[in-house]
Amino acid sequence: MPPDKTLQLAPVADFTPFLSDGELVALDVGPDDRLYGVIALKALDYWKPGKGATFAKTTPSTPQTYRVLAFDGGDVTLDVRIADERFNIHEVQPLPNEELLLVCCRSRYRGPNDFDKNGRVYSSDGEFVREILLGDGIARIQTTSAGAIWTSYFDEGIFGNYGWKDPIGSLGLVASDPRGNKLYEFQPADGLDFICDCYAMNVKSDSSTWLYYYNKFPLVHLRNQEIEAHWAKPLAWSKALAISQGLALFAGAFRKPYDYHLFELRPDGKTHEVANFSLTDEHGDRLMAERSFGRSEALYIRGGNRVYRCDVQTTAGAQM
Repeated sequence: MPPDKTLQLAPVADFTPFLSDGELVALDVGPDDRLYGVIALKALDYWKPGKGATFAKTTPSTPQTYRVLAFDGGDVTLDVRIADERFNIHEVQPLPNEELLLVCCRSRYRGPNDFDKNGRVYSSDGEFVREILLGDGIARIQTTSAGAIWTSYFDEGIFGNYGWKDPIGSLGLVASDPRGNKLYEFQPADGLDFICDCYAMNVKSDSSTWLYYYNKFPLVHLRNQEIEAHWAKPLAWSKALAISQGLALFAGAFRKPYDYHLFELRPDGKTHEVANFSLTDEHGDRLMAERSFGRSEALYIRGGNRVYRCDVQTTAGAQM
């Protein structure tokens, strides 16, 4: 069915002034509610051609220089250059003590003491601090204010590739401390399947994490690293979710990537669709999401060089 309604959004950040000499390669929201972006300032070298396909490169031919920006309420509150980084960067998150975590989502294993430590930790003034192993096949990284690093994985990071016979992310979801030591690994319970591909994750707080995954696409709530509740599949193949007061907002679905779906989460483990809608930008044009992700009570949508925020409760009010 086509969307029932349309909701118009205004951008919360515009990267256009910063992209004259670079390309936006990483984007997410931290536990501080700031929007973080990473701009590569040299030509990208992210892919290697192969027979009938292209393959992700963990390291470019020459080190890259990155510019990390943080937006708060539309204002830039952090602007730092990171020079000579030898990894291709896909994710960014803040850590305590004013540290920044930059992550390459791929990691190659060559031997017991020879593998890519793809978590790159920097100070807020751009100085390299340490490297940590987060594993191959990373789908999403989100940190907490206390410093826990939550990492979700897609199928290659779960079943193994790039030389990994015993992948770091074999259970699909891992929490680590700021030095890469594992604190938690997902274990299904109450009839849930193991994770084959974690499609969406939302680290809502230090104690609350939500995930949505293949097989069967359940929505699962972890409280203090234990399964508190779960709901049967609300829809399939969504890539982002946001949660607020018994409501779940999903971005996209199979063959309908630009539709949005609001569900009521019922106590019996079932869901009820409240609304199906589309989004438009500040000019009234349909918002064609290049990337969507959820953090706490909002979805964030990248359209061109701008980022838009769609709050669950605002959405719910607009549908009533």
